[in-house]
Amino acid sequence: MAASQHEPFDTADAVLDRLRRNRTEIARLEADNLAWACTWADLHPGEALSDTAPGCEQPDRLGGHGCPEVAEFCVAELGVALGISTHAARSYLAEALELRHRLPRLWNRVQSGHTVAWKARLVARQTMTLPKAGAAYVDHRLESKATRLGPRQIEVLVNEAMLRFDPDQAEADRVKAAEQRHVTITHGSHGIAYVDAIVDTAVAFDLEAALARAAAKIDTQDSLDVRRSIALGHLAHGDAGREIVIHLHDQQVGHLEATDQPLLVSQVEQWCREAGTSVTVKPVIDLNEHIETPSYHPTPKLQQQTQLKHQHCAAPWCTRPARRCDTDHTLPYEQGGTTCSCNLVPLCRWHHRMKTHTRWTYHRLGPTTFLWKTPHNSWVVVDHTGTWEP
Repeated sequence: MAASQHEPFDTADAVLDRLRRNRTEIARLEADNLAWACTWADLHPGEALSDTAPGCEQPDRLGGHGCPEVAEFCVAELGVALGISTHAARSYLAEALELRHRLPRLWNRVQSGHTVAWKARLVARQTMTLPKAGAAYVDHRLESKATRLGPRQIEVLVNEAMLRFDPDQAEADRVKAAEQRHVTITHGSHGIAYVDAIVDTAVAFDLEAALARAAAKIDTQDSLDVRRSIALGHLAHGDAGREIVIHLHDQQVGHLEATDQPLLVSQVEQWCREAGTSVTVKPVIDLNEHIETPSYHPTPKLQQQTQLKHQHCAAPWCTRPARRCDTDHTLPYEQGGTTCSCNLVPLCRWHHRMKTHTRWTYHRLGPTTFLWKTPHNSWVVVDHTGTWEP
């Protein structure tokens, strides 16, 4: 809200005073939202769904042991009201219930304005795996110092509670931690990718030493960080070949098949100059072409056209990539809907189930624009720009 014409904001003290008042008001509203979210959960108890058939809406326990179950799909409309994704709404409601039912001291501090909601939610996010006694221990320890602890200190306190009140689970977590080792590669723009990994500490030491040795042998004017990145590429490339598949749009721009990321042809030329690289160029699928098949299942070409046209799940605020989604008939196939370009849309499995088993509905307004209606008659539009309320 803009400053009132009647309020002087021409001094530093006035600006700071308004910021302080706004901070207090924001904290109060965030505390209210947590309370209203819990009320929403109370209105959708999971026990009412105890006799539902498999595949339909199920009871879902959000938060740790002692928190009530809620109706699985209620989080979707909560997300619409908050303007966040279904996944984020589920996490938000879980944190709210964790605070109210298992961290009552911290909950009261938030509701009284002594602790900000975001920090309390951070605590709740980490205590959900603790037994009730462990959560109570954390709640008691935080009663007088929640505003002074940072994320790392909160994590240490939660780990201590797990060791004290559930040592068997702590040991199981230690063993399971080794199963979390991974290497994740996320492709970005401009021919750059991001590598995230969890490895054994010993492996990390080995990799650090190997990168240092290899980077020292690279005779360029690049920074040490760049030379370490190049060194990692040399270690990865080794003696193996590299195969890259590209859909070429014109003489300047193409798309990587594995990531749909655009790239300049000059980048392709650079890769081609590197030893052991095999580049396959494929024609681009016309996204405006109307493709149809009499079968219920789309052809590979129609499936790929649908994925390229929509990019991600068409449900409100959902960002799951289309390649990892189901392909839904906007007008159901059994009701006469055809398997064609204008009647297929990607929906992730969760939102596909929600659309099938609840009163959520959606209609296509344009090639990539959809109007969704919630069970409580809210309307949201999803298009290539995101999600918004009409």
